[in-house]
Amino acid sequence: MDDLCSLINEIDSDFFKVSSDSGNIAVNSTSVVGHFLRRCYVEFKAMEFDERVDLWRAFATFRYNTYNEITIASLHLPESRSIFSLEPDSRKDSFAMEDVTKMFEFQIEYMQKQGCSLPISMIEILDKILAHSFRTPSSIYYIRFLHSWRCGDYQEAFENLHRYFDYTMHHNDKIFYQYALLNLAILQADFNCFAEAVWAIQETIKTARENKDNICLNFSLSWLYHFQKSHPRECPPPASSDDTTVQFLKVKAKETGMVNLQSVVYLSEAKSMIMSGGNATLIFESIMKSAYMNASINLLESVGAQFLVQATFWSRLGISILGKFYTDGFLDLFQDSSFVEDVVKIACRSAYTLVNCGRYDHALKILTDIESTASRSLRIHQIWVTYKTLILFKRAIRNERMNEVEALSKRLNSMPGVTEDCHLDINVAQIEHYTRSGNTELALTLSAQYLDSAVADDLDLYNQLAYMMQYSRIMLLVGRPLRGYTLLMRCISIAEKSSLVPAIMEALCMICEIFNAIKNHQQVLAILDATIPYIVECENAELLGKAYYETAKAIIGASDLLQVGVGGGKADGAEVKGRIVHAIRYAKLAYAEYEKLEDISRMLDISSMLARLYNVVGDHSDDRDRTALQYLSLRQMRRDARRFGMLTVA
Repeated sequence: MDDLCSLINEIDSDFFKVSSDSGNIAVNSTSVVGHFLRRCYVEFKAMEFDERVDLWRAFATFRYNTYNEITIASLHLPESRSIFSLEPDSRKDSFAMEDVTKMFEFQIEYMQKQGCSLPISMIEILDKILAHSFRTPSSIYYIRFLHSWRCGDYQEAFENLHRYFDYTMHHNDKIFYQYALLNLAILQADFNCFAEAVWAIQETIKTARENKDNICLNFSLSWLYHFQKSHPRECPPPASSDDTTVQFLKVKAKETGMVNLQSVVYLSEAKSMIMSGGNATLIFESIMKSAYMNASINLLESVGAQFLVQATFWSRLGISILGKFYTDGFLDLFQDSSFVEDVVKIACRSAYTLVNCGRYDHALKILTDIESTASRSLRIHQIWVTYKTLILFKRAIRNERMNEVEALSKRLNSMPGVTEDCHLDINVAQIEHYTRSGNTELALTLSAQYLDSAVADDLDLYNQLAYMMQYSRIMLLVGRPLRGYTLLMRCISIAEKSSLVPAIMEALCMICEIFNAIKNHQQVLAILDATIPYIVECENAELLGKAYYETAKAIIGASDLLQVGVGGGKADGAEVKGRIVHAIRYAKLAYAEYEKLEDISRMLDISSMLARLYNVVGDHSDDRDRTALQYLSLRQMRRDARRFGMLTVA
C-alpha cells in the first residue's frame, strides 16, 4: 500500500516532467492518458485513509490470480469466486454503478419489448445487487413499475412510477415530466380507468408543447387518436376530424425524421379506412407505405401490427387464404423479434379463424403453444383466456352441451379488457346461444341493443353489418321476413361499396332462405350458382354449409320432389331421379360442412331431408337405412348433451 501511495504521489513529478536527455515529456497532460492520470491523482488525494485501505485490499484480491497463469479451473477456486460473490459478507465495492445502471437499462428495454414481468430469480439478483451498492439508481423504480404493471398490481405500479419520475425530475430539471404523464396515461388505460387516461394524455400533450418535445408530442397525439377510435364514449369529441389528425401526424413525423412514427401513421390510416369501409386501393397503398418504412430501417418490432392489418384487409375482401398466410407467416418467422402483445393477438386471431372451419383442436393447440408467452403479462393473459373461452363456448353451443354453455357464458360476461373484435365475436355467440335455446325475445332485444350501440359509437362498419344481420336473422325466426329482407338488402348495399365480401355472401344466403320460404326457388338457384365460388374462398364452413343446404332445398322445391312420394309412392322417370340425386349431393355437401363444425341441430335437419329423399328415390336402401340410423344417433346425442352435458374445462 505504501508503494501505491508513492506511485500516486510521483505521478505529478515523474510522468509530466520534461526529460533532461531528450527534452520531451513522458505523458502529455492534455492527452487521454494524461487526463486519466491527473484524474487518478486528484481522486486518490481526496480519499480518506480507510478508503485507501479498502481500495488496496480490493486491488490485492483482484490481482490474486495474476501471479500464476489464469485457467478455467482457477476461476472456480473459492478465492476467485469471492471477487464476484453476492453473499452478504462480500465487499460493497464489487459493483461499479455504471455497470449496474447499464444492466438495469437492459432489463427495462427487455421488459418493454417482451411485455413481460421479471422472473423471481432475476428479482432476487437485483435485490442483492442493490444491497451491495453505494446508492440506489433511479432505474430500479422504473423496473419495479413495469413489473407491477405486468403483474396487474395497479397500486404498486402507480407508486413506483411516481418514485421514478420524482427522482429523475429532481436531477434533470423536470425534462421528464411529459413522459411521466404519458406512462401514467397508458397505465390508466390498461386498468380501464379511461377518464383518468384521457386527462393524463391531454396533460402530456400540453406539457410536450410547452417543452417543444416533438417526439413526445407526436407519439401522444398518435396514442390519443387510437384511443379515441377504440373508446369513443370515454373520450371527448375530437377537435379535428380523423383525416386532419392523420395528415397532421404525417407532416410532423416527416419534419422530425421519425420514420417509425411515419410507419405507424400510415398503418393507422389504413386501419381507419378498413373500419370505415374505405377504398381498397387506398388501403393497400397505405399498408405498402408502412411496410416500406419498416423495411427501410429494419423495424422488425412493427411487423406484427402490419401483418395483423394485412390479414384483416384480405379476409374482409373474401380472400381468407391470404389472411391466413400473413398470420401463419408471422408466427413462423417474426415471433421472436416482435412484441408479445402482437404475438398473442395474431395467434388468437389465427386460432379463431380455424374455429370457422371446424378445426377446434388445432385452434386450441395454437393457444396452448403460446400459453407461456401470454402469461408474461396479466393484460395479455386476459386476451388469451378470453379467446380460449370463446372457442370452447362456440364448440359447446354447436354441441348443445347446455351446462357447459351456461358456465362459459357467465365467464365471458365477466372478462375484463376485451378488445372490440373479440366483443363482436362474444356478442354474436351469445345471440346464437339464446336463439338456439328458444329465447328469441332476449336474442332480438340484445341484437337491437348491440346494433344501436355500434351505430351510435361509429364502430367498425363490419361490426355494424354483423349486428344488423343478426337482427335480420331473428326477424326471420319470429315471422317477419319482410323486415329482415329490407335490412339484408341494406347490408348488401353498404358492404358492396366497402368491398366486404364475406358480409355480402352471408346476407345473400339469408335472402336465399327467405326466397325458399316464399317458394321462389329458381331465384335461389340463380343466386347461389353465382356466389358459391366466392363463399368457398371465404373459408367459412358454416356459411358454405348454409349455401349448400339452401341449394338442396331450392332443387327440391323447384320440382316438388318430396311431394312425389306422398302416400308411399316412388319417383318415376329419369329426370325426376336425376334431380333427387342432385339434391342429395348438395345435402351431403352441407352435412359434411356442418359435421366439421360439430353442429348437431343442423346435422339433424339435413339427415331428416336425406332420409325423405332416399325414401322417394326408392333404390338406395343401404343409404336410406344408414341415414335413418344416423338420424336416430344424432337425436340421442343431442338429448344426452342437453340433459347430461357437463362442464369439461377448469
